[in-house]
Amino acid sequence: MFQILQKTWALFLGFALISLGHGLQGTLIGVRSVLEGFSFVSSGLIIAGYYVGYLTGALTIPIFLQRVGHIRVFAALASLASIAILLHSVFVHPYSWLFIRILTGISLSGIYVIMESWLNEKSTNQTRGQLLSIYMICTFVFVGAGQFLLNLSNPLEVDLFILVSILLSFALLPILLSNTEQPNTESPKYFSLKEFYSVSPLGFVAALATGLSHSAVFGYGAIYASTINLSLFQISIYMTIITASGALSQWPIGYLSDRIDRRVILIGVSFIAAFLCLVFTLANFMPLTIFFIVTGLFAFVCLPMYSLAVAHTNDFLQPNEIVSASATFGILIGIGSIIGPLIVSVFMEILGSFGFYIYLFFIHGLLGLFGLYRMTQRTKPRDLESQYTPLPRNISPAGMEMNPITEPTDEE
Repeated sequence: MFQILQKTWALFLGFALISLGHGLQGTLIGVRSVLEGFSFVSSGLIIAGYYVGYLTGALTIPIFLQRVGHIRVFAALASLASIAILLHSVFVHPYSWLFIRILTGISLSGIYVIMESWLNEKSTNQTRGQLLSIYMICTFVFVGAGQFLLNLSNPLEVDLFILVSILLSFALLPILLSNTEQPNTESPKYFSLKEFYSVSPLGFVAALATGLSHSAVFGYGAIYASTINLSLFQISIYMTIITASGALSQWPIGYLSDRIDRRVILIGVSFIAAFLCLVFTLANFMPLTIFFIVTGLFAFVCLPMYSLAVAHTNDFLQPNEIVSASATFGILIGIGSIIGPLIVSVFMEILGSFGFYIYLFFIHGLLGLFGLYRMTQRTKPRDLESQYTPLPRNISPAGMEMNPITEPTDEE
């Protein structure tokens, strides 16, 4: 482990700083939009804009990497992300923020692609699983820690926007000053949506549902928390509980899914999540401690959806098909992530704060019902060689190559 970190510490330090800034800015944008009196629909458009940018970046940045190189593109994108967050404090208007969030989405999407390409280049068949685990831990720990930076200043002031910009700018230093070689870059190959659905209809629908659900949870969570009058510190705790519980759930859920039909686990967590969404409709009558416990339970069954869906889909793929399938998986999640904030904003516009979890109730409930239907149409695959691997939901095809179940790479 020490030898692995010795070769990759600069990348992980830079990624940690980016994750801190990313964790803070997502919550900051949500809280500030409520304080500015933006409508729920306007906030939904702003959040959807981020995912429009994220999907655009995932599809286009690999082309620029081939033409210009990783280091220059990384520096440009980190600078753009640093500038974009400052623009929020200058142009405080929903339409301005929509455009700025698109830029942020493009920037962070490209940054993740580049980071994962570098990590994959430094990995071997023996170490890529460990690198992926460290990457996962960094994602959850520092995105969670970023939530508490919200309490350092008033969200109506410019200070927190400057802090995010500083973190993103500092992330450049350890990476650009280290001896980081240019990795080989190839544009990812994709399954067509029709091909992907024919391989795994449940995986297809679960990918869309993951985008629909997780974009609401992470994009709209701070807005929901603000509308039920949680303090800034309580909002930080709420978002951190979601992140931490989702991280802790990966291993027990994964353990069960490798021993029981994965569809049963996916259906089970979907229905449990749907039930907990109904419990949340009583949030105004709950003691705060109970509210946080229910939040943790919900995240425990909600956040493993992505890794469960990937593992289920991989059950029907050959190792050399997994990376291509993951690229299409990312497109489906991107589509769901764009649509999700728009729909949940309408629910909240009509129903108020209750609409947030009513929306999530329908997403998880419908996924569970579709899973039950698919179990009547297809038997469990035999002699499974794939296994559940905890994965960040924004992982790129380059990052997926670190998954130990993919086809081994050729090493000289």
